[in-house]
Amino acid sequence: MKPKHILLAYSGGLDTSTALHFLKHQFKCRVTAYCANLGQKEDWERLARRAKIAGADELVIEDLRETFINDYIFPALKANAAYERDYLLGTPLARPAIAKGLIEYARKHDVDYLSHGCTQKGNDQVRFEMTAKILAPELPTIAPWRIWSLKSREDMFAYCQQHEIPVDSSIDNLLSHDENLVHITTEGDYLESVANEFKWSDANWITPPTAAPDAVETVSVGFRKGVPVSLDGVELGAVDLVQRLNKIGARNGVGFQDIIENRINGLKVRGIFENPALVILHTAHRKLEKITLSRDVERLRNVLSDDYGDIVYRGLWFSDERQCIQALVDATQKYVSGEVRVQLYKGSCTASAVQSGNTLYSRDLVTLHAGQAISGEDATGFLNTIGMRIGIEAARSSRSEEVAA
Repeated sequence: MKPKHILLAYSGGLDTSTALHFLKHQFKCRVTAYCANLGQKEDWERLARRAKIAGADELVIEDLRETFINDYIFPALKANAAYERDYLLGTPLARPAIAKGLIEYARKHDVDYLSHGCTQKGNDQVRFEMTAKILAPELPTIAPWRIWSLKSREDMFAYCQQHEIPVDSSIDNLLSHDENLVHITTEGDYLESVANEFKWSDANWITPPTAAPDAVETVSVGFRKGVPVSLDGVELGAVDLVQRLNKIGARNGVGFQDIIENRINGLKVRGIFENPALVILHTAHRKLEKITLSRDVERLRNVLSDDYGDIVYRGLWFSDERQCIQALVDATQKYVSGEVRVQLYKGSCTASAVQSGNTLYSRDLVTLHAGQAISGEDATGFLNTIGMRIGIEAARSSRSEEVAA
């Protein structure tokens, strides 16, 4: 079937600008470029000119910042979700937000094919297409990387030069960036050799820790049922709160990660992540949970945190399994309200104090000084009870040793 109207997820970068021109000339149909504003720094007028030159019949820019933070970032934060214990999922959480926006637009404007500029080697093709399969199985996807003859970023740069498409990349700097409100990723070029150190001159947001202020900066983060709602006692909207934390963290060198991760296909890839707000929020949230969650509720939720991060990473945000886990996670956050003071200093981020009206911490019971006592009789009975199993196991070991002798 020949496409009549293709809707392309368009970032304005090298890959999607090349894809836009290719789609228009390959299929000779209407091609709309859909750009989701997730908080990336962008010259929107220049992006519009570039899309027009590349062949877009129309450019749609949709502001998804609020839904991105409230409906994706904060639910994952409540789960303390991270992929392989390190990666805070700045890109994997953005992709379902973009894909859902893309699909909603497509259904309103007689689009019959979706498209993206993701490579056949990477994760994002999975995230876009799994979201589409779940939310819009009737809309097939065209992936230019899987059908054109171009093989590399150098080929795409040459293609754009040939067709006079203005792009920010150059043959001398082919670093790839992905930016949104909560993070910016840098990949490719010299970073593909893991023997090469990251050059701080290529940092986008974060001040190198050696150049950060020589004084500790403290910020107080307020939570309500696991969701960040205030800074230093002032209630803020989600977008404003994240933007402020990014600035505070970045100037103190906080939020830098150099990670080698396992892609969905099992291949390893290196990424440089700058995510100051996410690091601060995760640090604060974990501290608050330590006084508001019971031991066994925390353990139960933690059992699922790794699975949650893996599910999101693999592009299954809208899957039944993520929604089931989310229901449990949300239930654990019923009492996770309070304030956490976080100290920032030359790249370090430490939760230094915490308070909550829902605390389970009882100084009176655990104090080394005057407080509520536990009787010697109670303590002895407790020790005897929990020691019963140990005694039985020790006796068995002795019998086994005697038999062996």
